[in-house]
Amino acid sequence: MALSATRVEYRIALCHSDRGVDVSQTVVLGRHPSETAIHLTLRALTWCLLYEERLSFGPGLSERDAADLWTHDLTGRLSTWIECGNADSEKLKKVVQHNRDAGVHVVFGAVRAREEFLEGVARWDGQLPKGWERVSLWTIDPELVTALAGREDRRQRWAVTVVGDHMYIDADGAALSGEVKRG
Repeated sequence: MALSATRVEYRIALCHSDRGVDVSQTVVLGRHPSETAIHLTLRALTWCLLYEERLSFGPGLSERDAADLWTHDLTGRLSTWIECGNADSEKLKKVVQHNRDAGVHVVFGAVRAREEFLEGVARWDGQLPKGWERVSLWTIDPELVTALAGREDRRQRWAVTVVGDHMYIDADGAALSGEVKRG
């Protein structure tokens, strides 16, 4: 018997002041039975951090070779690939090699996950693939991710403000904030 995804709805009012983004949107995610609350929350936070027109969620954990989030241009060509959490350096290497015009982001919600990713990259002995400069690494404050992941409601209302290297979130009346590190 196949297990089905749980529907989680976020009503997000996003203001990303540095990028001039001001959008209110209901974002619906399917949580795969094997997906942790941390990973689900990190996907929602990543949507806020890297929001752009046509940004959508990939098929999730059910399709290992797909992105967590991505954008495609009007012709269907991949323009942005985003991985959340424990990213596989070999998978990202292939993404960069086969999508020469796509921007690639990896967003971590734990320092250890970032370190493990960089250890995988270090095993390449300095042989970075052509286009690797398009890869951006981000780390969202693990305490912020954990606090939001602890909220089990299937419907949540977030007011998210991103200013500089900080995210401020009002999650159903609870005020939370955390740092976002790039690089």
